[in-house]
Amino acid sequence: MKQPARKPQPLWTVPKLWPDGECFILGGGPSLAQVDIERLRGSRVIAVNNAYQLADWIDVLFYGDCRWLSSHERRLQYFPGLKVTVCPSHVHKPFVRVVERRNSPQGLQPQPHRLAWNLSSGACAVNLAVHFGVRRIILLGYDMRKIDGNNNWHTTHPTAGIPKHDPYTRFLRPWPFIARDAKQMGVEIINATPGSALGEFPIVDPQEIYP
Repeated sequence: MKQPARKPQPLWTVPKLWPDGECFILGGGPSLAQVDIERLRGSRVIAVNNAYQLADWIDVLFYGDCRWLSSHERRLQYFPGLKVTVCPSHVHKPFVRVVERRNSPQGLQPQPHRLAWNLSSGACAVNLAVHFGVRRIILLGYDMRKIDGNNNWHTTHPTAGIPKHDPYTRFLRPWPFIARDAKQMGVEIINATPGSALGEFPIVDPQEIYP
């Protein structure tokens, strides 16, 4: 018997889960492999894409590439944290919260029912953190460059559709607008990724920001 189609869930409005707080965002850069994630236990943490695999106590998983879910859907059934995306086709997935995606303007959307895409999941996740109400965001694994020929801290991304050219010139484009809007909103952003090509925020060693 054919299974009935799942009823789509309504788009999500992001609540202020962490008002006036601090959170860490785990990006996908190669340097994340050197970060002592366990030292973040007890802090508010958003994992971008595969970074959710680093600890089962991570608060939030965020992904923006709709293809990414196909390789992780079964495992995510057991991930206890909140799962958020901007993929409109995933409204039929009952375990995922879907927020409206805005491709423009770049920067930070002030309305909690929208997220600015900003050309990458890592940049979009900053807007999610702002909607959660935090006043301080600390970026980890935001290298925005290759290290020893690697784009990521892992090697499990599907290769189909990945550009052979360097994507970082494009990925870096929205960050001046994110920095501008964050300043206007009173949100401090720190990049705890030494050697990062992302220069809009103070760059510090992770040892300086561990709780």
